[in-house]
Amino acid sequence: MNRPEEVHRNFNKPDEEVLQQSDLKLAAFVENKTVFVERFPQLADPFATEWGAATTTARSIAPDYASLANQASETDALKALINSGANLYQTLLLYVKLAFPNDATVLRLFGQQQYEAARNSQLKLPILLRMAFEEASKTEHKAALIAKGMKETDIASLETLADDIVNQEIAQEIATKKRTKDLDQRIKAMNLVWEKMSLVCQCAKLVFQNDATRYNLFLLYDGETNTAASVVTPAQPVNNQ
Repeated sequence: MNRPEEVHRNFNKPDEEVLQQSDLKLAAFVENKTVFVERFPQLADPFATEWGAATTTARSIAPDYASLANQASETDALKALINSGANLYQTLLLYVKLAFPNDATVLRLFGQQQYEAARNSQLKLPILLRMAFEEASKTEHKAALIAKGMKETDIASLETLADDIVNQEIAQEIATKKRTKDLDQRIKAMNLVWEKMSLVCQCAKLVFQNDATRYNLFLLYDGETNTAASVVTPAQPVNNQ
């Protein structure tokens, strides 16, 4: 199957600047709508309404920094749970060594050899914690651990933290995918705003070819020259990532 095409902005300005520009040029367009429609019937109603709606929609989509902040928050929460899980497992091993001194077999049962590889892994650590919980919950192990001072709530937390890490990893993955989805949605919405605005600005080159003040009012970029367009077409996309 073919991969979907990546979405790119069709302009090379900050989104906030384009939205502000869209507001100003839409207001100017509405004020001069009659002369535009006289030359370009496709700009008749409901074009202005659709342009305004497109701008409102684009502005309502959260900027990427907001999505990134949410993703970072979920990542920080996951790191905190992993750290808590690793600390709890180390606590368990301490009590295992006290309850079963010099017993390498018991340490292997509790997964000591897997700890280094699992301590920072959101995939491996939950497995290790669950295995440790199962071993610590066995009657002969549990009694010996509690006798040395380990709390029964800490034993139960081995399983709880394993579940929490898995659930938080899912939340992090959802946040990551949502950021990508939101970014694509925003770019598409912004491109629609740019398409409508650039069409009007291209048409203005003909409509106001003898009116420098209004001609300049509809320039898309600073530095454009006040010359009539030889061919009036929508602005060509400029790939910008």
